[in-house]
Amino acid sequence: TPGHVSLNISGNVAVVKTRPGYASAIAYNIDNAEIADILGTIAGDDTIFIVIKEGVSEGSVIDGLSNIIDIR
Repeated sequence: TPGHVSLNISGNVAVVKTRPGYASAIAYNIDNAEIADILGTIAGDDTIFIVIKEGVSEGSVIDGLSNIIDIR
């Protein structure tokens, strides 16, 4: 997605920064992808808050998100 800017993960929380106005659409795509490791998202204008299931590895979350956002 061209709107993605950055992804940071800490524990069971991930924060995706986007270009202004893109967060809601990207969060919608994350929620509808039904990624097993992600419980849900909350989106603002340029930030997405992701809640990750407990005990899930960072790599597993990145793998799940890689089909939705361009993680480099």
